[in-house]
Amino acid sequence: MKPRPRSLWLWAMAAACGTAHASDSDSGAEDSAWRTTHTFEAWFYAARTDVRNDAVLNPGNAVARLNGVQGLFDGRFNLRAEQGPWQLVANPRLVEQRSERTVNGDTRSDVTGSGRLSQGFARYKDGDSAWTVGRELFAWGPANFRSPSNPFYFDAGRTNPLASTPGVDLARYTVGLGSFRVTGAYVFSTSQVLPAEDLGHSALLKVDQQGSAHLVSLIASQQRGGAPFLGGFAQFTPDDAWLLYGEFGSQRLPHLLSPNAVGSQGPFYSLQQPAPRSLDALLGANYTLENGQALIAEYLHNSGGYSAGSAQAYFQQARAAGMLAQRLPTLGLAALGQALGQQPRLLGRDYLWLNWQSNPQVPGLFWRLGWSQNLGDHSGQAMAYVEKSLAPKLSGFVSLAANRGSVQSDYGSLWRSSLLLGVKWFVF
Repeated sequence: MKPRPRSLWLWAMAAACGTAHASDSDSGAEDSAWRTTHTFEAWFYAARTDVRNDAVLNPGNAVARLNGVQGLFDGRFNLRAEQGPWQLVANPRLVEQRSERTVNGDTRSDVTGSGRLSQGFARYKDGDSAWTVGRELFAWGPANFRSPSNPFYFDAGRTNPLASTPGVDLARYTVGLGSFRVTGAYVFSTSQVLPAEDLGHSALLKVDQQGSAHLVSLIASQQRGGAPFLGGFAQFTPDDAWLLYGEFGSQRLPHLLSPNAVGSQGPFYSLQQPAPRSLDALLGANYTLENGQALIAEYLHNSGGYSAGSAQAYFQQARAAGMLAQRLPTLGLAALGQALGQQPRLLGRDYLWLNWQSNPQVPGLFWRLGWSQNLGDHSGQAMAYVEKSLAPKLSGFVSLAANRGSVQSDYGSLWRSSLLLGVKWFVF
């Protein structure tokens, strides 16, 4: 169905006014029974991305169809109600996007809109135990770049200051046993998680042990009809300045895309289902300066990525598929679509992530500088984010990302740079 321009904008404002009125009324009538809080943030921003027309994987932007220019409205509600042991949480999100992209020299634009529930759950607490049912952001661990210990959120969006990571549909029970905490959960669906992965119908057990200066966790998960997942993390604070941590995870992903021998007859790539068992591990350190600024470094080994030889073959086969697309567009573009759509979740095997950010407790200004690097092909991405208060309920932000690397590298394969400018209006 073709979206109607401005429909979500009007819906957002009407819903905002309606929510505020209902909450005020309820709090007056049932002040002794329910405690309610509500906030609504309206984000408006525009982005421009320098898409590579010479991309080996995306010639002329005909495969990925990346947006060059975007204008976006993002409305985020945060609703909460509490009564005794009960807690109700809902985080609806309204998004309307105007996009413009250039495909083989032809510029196209469109308008899309959507409404979704990022989180929405009910929780019942009884002493040291709690039941939770609904859609919840089921994330944990200290890592930022990636989270190997989580079967559902390998990338929980922690390196993206604008991310709104959605939850998974689950039922879980958590109980505290002294210094231990045990969680049993059943995840019904992960349909909202991006990139899309069908990890529903999974049973999970998580055991945490916390001391005065450490936290250790072990996680086991089993999807119906799938291979088991085993992971864990540990973090240690030797003093007030340092946080040292590590995460690991072992699993069999749904598939592995492998490039066939360059120059061989037949398809450019082959697909193995499921993939061989992989082991991913991350080591990190967070140092807080006396002024509250934080320096973070993380190293990730991703055994599900390509070796140097496989990565080279992957791009060589993509180049051959691009040449075929000039004669037989259907066959060539289909092979490139497979290369992009079924590539490993990280192309390389070893990554370094560095971050320097301001003290988040200082009001009015927040900034972050980051660098991500594939240690195999030496490509990388620099990221800068700054947010400054402009008025009591208004702040402005700018985000800049720049990629370094050739067209046959991880970070340099699709686009060169991206600039984003926007404002956040804290309506209530």
